[in-house]
Amino acid sequence: MKQPYRVLIIEDDENALLGLAELLRSADHDVTPSSSYEEAKTLLAVGTYDLLVTDVRLRSFNGLHLVMKVRAQSPDMAVIIMTGYEDSLMELEARRYEAQFIRKPFKPADFMELVADSLSGVKRQRRWPRKRVVGGFRVTAAGTPAAVMDVCYGGLRLEMPMASTLPKTFAVEVSGIGLNLEVQPVWSHTADGGGLICGAALASESTPAARTWRTIVDRLNP
Repeated sequence: MKQPYRVLIIEDDENALLGLAELLRSADHDVTPSSSYEEAKTLLAVGTYDLLVTDVRLRSFNGLHLVMKVRAQSPDMAVIIMTGYEDSLMELEARRYEAQFIRKPFKPADFMELVADSLSGVKRQRRWPRKRVVGGFRVTAAGTPAAVMDVCYGGLRLEMPMASTLPKTFAVEVSGIGLNLEVQPVWSHTADGGGLICGAALASESTPAARTWRTIVDRLNP
């Protein structure tokens, strides 16, 4: 039997939340509904999901803050942003965070089509446990000083003091041990301080450098 996709849906309208949860369950998804920003933040911290569906306005909170957290910590997760407000910039914000966008009210069939499209790009078999690196460690990425903030077997999250467009592949040099990793940027966004936060995947998983990288990840404290 095919493993169901795990979906976290956040909507502060209880009736709408129940309706969307039932709709998703009818398609055999494993659904976790939440009507609270704070509860959803906790769920994201302790659980693993394939898809986040969130309204933009969650009472006094902004659902985009959750999207930012997901992109920084779980870049493989698919995201759908919903809103019932007329805001011409919202679609641009959704694209910025590599999320799908839908405006309420919407037809159930249109929503489920968007869900299916979002989940079609989720590669669950490549989702490795991520380890946060407290304080980070210094590397050179694309020829620029950078810090590695979390790692997994398949890649790493970088903080870089620049906000320019990255090449399709670039080198990450780990100083002191002579390790040179070829990586591909998967997602990126501008940090509050003006630098760049980037999630990068190893360009190849079968090279000697990739095997050395996995050994380094194993030795780092969880």
